[in-house]
Parts: sequence; C-alpha cells; structure tokens
Amino acid sequence: MSVEKIKQKFNSLTLESEDHWDYRGNSKSERDYVHGFCTYPAMMVPKMQREILDVCISQIDNEDPVLLDPFAGSGTILVEGMLKGLDVVGIDINPLAVLLCKVKTTIILPDSLDEATVKLKANINAISEQGHKNHEFESINKWFTEKAISDLSILRKAILLENHIEIRRFFWATFCEVVRIVSNSRDCTYKLHIKEKNEIDNYDKEAIDIFKKTLDFNINKYKSFYQTLLENGYIKRGGAEYKGKVKIALADSIQYLSHTHQKFDLIITSPPYGDNHTTVSYGQYSVMPLRWINCDDIDDNFNDEVIKTLNGIDSASLGGRSSDRTMSVARKKVLEKSEVLRSNKETIKRLAENQVNKLVAFYSDYDKFLSAISKKMKPGAVSVWTLGNRKIAKKEIPMDQIMEELCVHYNLKLVTSFSRKILNKRMPEINAYTGEDKTSQTTMTREHILVFEKEENIDA
Repeated sequence: MSVEKIKQKFNSLTLESEDHWDYRGNSKSERDYVHGFCTYPAMMVPKMQREILDVCISQIDNEDPVLLDPFAGSGTILVEGMLKGLDVVGIDINPLAVLLCKVKTTIILPDSLDEATVKLKANINAISEQGHKNHEFESINKWFTEKAISDLSILRKAILLENHIEIRRFFWATFCEVVRIVSNSRDCTYKLHIKEKNEIDNYDKEAIDIFKKTLDFNINKYKSFYQTLLENGYIKRGGAEYKGKVKIALADSIQYLSHTHQKFDLIITSPPYGDNHTTVSYGQYSVMPLRWINCDDIDDNFNDEVIKTLNGIDSASLGGRSSDRTMSVARKKVLEKSEVLRSNKETIKRLAENQVNKLVAFYSDYDKFLSAISKKMKPGAVSVWTLGNRKIAKKEIPMDQIMEELCVHYNLKLVTSFSRKILNKRMPEINAYTGEDKTSQTTMTREHILVFEKEENIDA
C-alpha cells in the first residue's frame, strides 16, 4: 500500500477547495441506498466516507482487503464497504446499532421482501380488527400514550408472525423509527426527556400509518442498494447473497479485538468523543425501541439487563464506568502518555473538578482500545479516524492532538490530517458549560480526520 499516494490524494482534495469536506447541503433526503433507515445519533456523512474509502482502497495491495469499523453505529462505513465489494467487519456495544448494521448489510431477495410486506400489512389489519393484548414493560405508560401503546403492540404482534429472521429484522428497523416518533420523549435531545403535559395530551399520531409509509420508503431504498450491488457483480447465489464476508458483532470493541485472530488492512471509523453520559447518549436514545423488540431477534449476545435501566448501555461504553474517583494505574498511564491530556486535566480541574474523572476515565479506556486495535492491524494497514473535540466548562478538549500522542505508543504513524466544518452535530450542553445536567444542546462546528499507517515495528 502506498501511503505516500494516499497522503498526496487527501492533501490534493483538501487544497482543491477549502470546503471540500464540508458537504454543504447533504441533507437527510440525500442519504442514498440504505443509509436513511432509522434515525440514529451523530450519523456519518455517506458521501464523505465514500470518498475516503475511494482514496484508501485505490492504494491497497491486497485484492481482498478487510474493512473494519470498531464503532459501527448505524453502519455507514459497512454499507460503503459493500458498495466497493469489500469484506466488512462492524463492532458496536449498542444492540440498536447492531440491529441496524445487520439489516443494512443483509441481502434479501426483493420479491421475498415484497411478499412478506403484503402479509405483514394484512396481519396488521387483521390484528387491529380482532383485538390484541398490549405489550408491557416498566414505565411504558410514562413514555407512551395509550393509543401509541395500542398501535405499537399491534405492529409488534404482526412482525412476530414473520417466520424469517432476516425479514423480521428489516421490519424491526422500521418499527424502531416509529417508536421514536410516537414516544413521549422530546425530539430536541438524544437523552430521554419527557414532553410537556399538553403535548402528550394532544397526541394525534397514527403509528400504524407512519409504519406503513416508512416501510415502503425503506423497501425502495433497499431495492436501490440491492440493484447497485447486483450491477457491480457483488451479489451471488441467484441473487440471495453478498459476494463478500460480513461480520457484525454485538460486543465491547476492546474485548472483541483482544480475542479475535483476524487482522485488518483498513480501519475507518468515528469513535465517541467522550463518555456517552456527557456527550452523545447513544444508549438512552436506543432504550425505548429496544424494550419493544424481541431481543433474540437482534443477536445471541443481547442481554436485556442492559436496557432495564436508561443508562445501562451508556455505562458499558468507553468511559461509562467513571464513578470510581481513584486514580488507577491505567488512568495514570494514559496521563503519562499524553502531555496535552495532562495539561487539559489541570485546566478542567480548576474550572469543573467534578468532570475531571470522566475525562480521564474516557481516555484511559480509549487508550486500552488503541492498544487492542493496533495489534490487529496488518503491517502497513491504514486507519482513518473522524474525531470531534468536545468541550468541558467551555474548554475545548483537543481529541485530535491527544490521539496523535497516544498513537505514537502503538506504532501508528500519522500520514496526514484535515478538518471539516459540520452542521447540526448536537452535543449536550453539559460539555460546553458548568457540568450540570441540562437538556438543551450546543453545536459542534468542526470534525478532524486523521490518517495513520501501522508501522512494521513490534507491537507495543
């Protein structure tokens, strides 16, 4: 792989136009193929990742490269990898993310999906007429109106009548979007915050109609994706299977990487910018849809204990277990590795001492992750990281600089870097101001893209 050519190409694109990577006007309506399935927090820009992938794979020597996204989220990188015919591996600790990744990367014959959809809609109508028992879980009446509970219960029962798990998952992905739309949680935040009483009292949504329209939309998007794969020669076995290998793992990335024997040519990802509790609450956002779904349909490793509390998923994520205020060996070690982190720790300690432990806990976990993933990179492997610099007490934490310092310890050499302006990257106000838990949010304005090469030295 020629990293020098990769560097030249990225630098050329960046110099070509100062706003080349901004993708102004890339609205949700422009999320082509299956990228538009189900809203998910902080979704990546498909066009940007497509271009990054184009630059990287043009210089890969391996004819069958393996692409890894260790923080797969809603599956943007995996879908783009499939559009290039690559073997892809995605890891995420969030069951909703894993469901979306599986749905987007699973090949289903369009005719089979159409037939199942006709049956599903007929079953929805029949259950609506015959009567049904409502689904139940703790606090369901707080987060959903009686009508929403009834409508969602009808949809849930109808989906469970589908015998094929791949198609059932497709229906669940649509269902998740409807759960979000009809819940009593405010739309302005990824955390769960109850709407005003008058909004709940004036509930007028038709969940079943929304589901049917959303399902038709998703099917059309999927057919576009399927047709493109077919035209590119990436579909086999009579149109029923992707030509490459796809692996989606519901797991902690550190644990997964520590146990797998597989090594990777290319890593493209966007890791969390801090612990989920105080940055993007992926877990809280996902809890309500997950409480409606049969957990066995998502993954054999799905333990529903993580969704019994609102913070279960977020607490299991990087930096999520930061309640221990002691300075452990691992936390001391990461501070020794990064001068930038040390200086910011002291600044934050003066401004918002209660946030210091969360900051160090996150980077301690992140350092463990870098250690694990560096051992799974082939010599010469390229990794591309989209990072954001969060704020604590109005102080920006330069994750891009901290990343550079940490990567030196794992034989990861910086090839090039560039940044982009972004719109609508909502981040909790807790990061920007006093550390108090507020529902309003501020906007992150820039992301930084760092490209590294794994040097052939002995692993750290």
